[in-house]
Amino acid sequence: MIVEPVAFKSTSIDGEPITQTGLVWLPDGPPPASGWPVVTYGHMTTGGSDRAAPSLATPGHPESRRIHQGDAFVSRLTAAGAVVLQPDYEGLGSPGPHPYLHGASLGRSVRDLLTWAREQWPLDGRWISTGHSEGALAALHAVAAGPVEGFDLRAVVAFTPVTRMGQTIGAALRLPVVLPGFQVVTALIALMIDGAATTREPLRALLRGGGLSREALALWPHLGERSLSELCRRDSFGALAPRALLGPRGAEVRRHLLDSFRADEVADLCLPAGVPLRIDAGRFDEVAPFWLTRRLAGLHRARGTDVELQWWNGMHSPTVDLAAAAAVDWCRGKLWP
Repeated sequence: MIVEPVAFKSTSIDGEPITQTGLVWLPDGPPPASGWPVVTYGHMTTGGSDRAAPSLATPGHPESRRIHQGDAFVSRLTAAGAVVLQPDYEGLGSPGPHPYLHGASLGRSVRDLLTWAREQWPLDGRWISTGHSEGALAALHAVAAGPVEGFDLRAVVAFTPVTRMGQTIGAALRLPVVLPGFQVVTALIALMIDGAATTREPLRALLRGGGLSREALALWPHLGERSLSELCRRDSFGALAPRALLGPRGAEVRRHLLDSFRADEVADLCLPAGVPLRIDAGRFDEVAPFWLTRRLAGLHRARGTDVELQWWNGMHSPTVDLAAAAAVDWCRGKLWP
């Protein structure tokens, strides 16, 4: 297979034209006469800066584990004969901030890479939208935004989709200490607050006006400079308890953040009629707890979506690799029935 870094035209969260980056995975050999089917894949959270862009990563990168989490799934799809398109997302390798967990931005990255790729390679129009964690939000919001001209959406695959974060993150924001092994939590909440501020001017002003603690304000530039692993270090957000992010007006920051979660909640999306959804979840997922994932599946079933929920004996990050072989077989059945 061939993996190519690419740049494509897109639009920023503010409606301005920008160039985004990503990766294209191409099967070996010539395409079929009708063209290749295509799978879009949204990667898990790697950070909020250019340092976090998978297409720009070099060997030995500190974020290598997360950047390559999912390669087993993607490479199997490519070996089966599908082109796989993997956007970096807005702000990762492209100008401006990363609107972290903002559904419209994530979905646009997927859709714009898809339409651009149609002009570059022979694609036959069959399409499956997939993603892991943050990328699962990208996959779901991409299809909820409506049909993409020239493509026949066959299915959606969501690995460990994050849902109802008002419950999990809302509780985590009250923690007064850094729990052992959970240094990532404060860094993720900082990324979430920064991402929510990209579309909420009152929150942007609040961050500069008492919403953040002095310690958090001093570290805030790291969000645009470091990858997630680097943000978790003791010289960055890894040294702060979640509650220590908030300043005197922290309660207002928390309200804005919870409002942002509600606005982008994947359980509330209307998915295209007749398109099946596969969810692969970890029984011990510490980011997307099993009871919230079960609720997500139930809500989409209630709206008429054919949902297949598969459980794996893993935590959040490794589930995509545990599920890779089975998920690829399922995708093959949708692309080559």
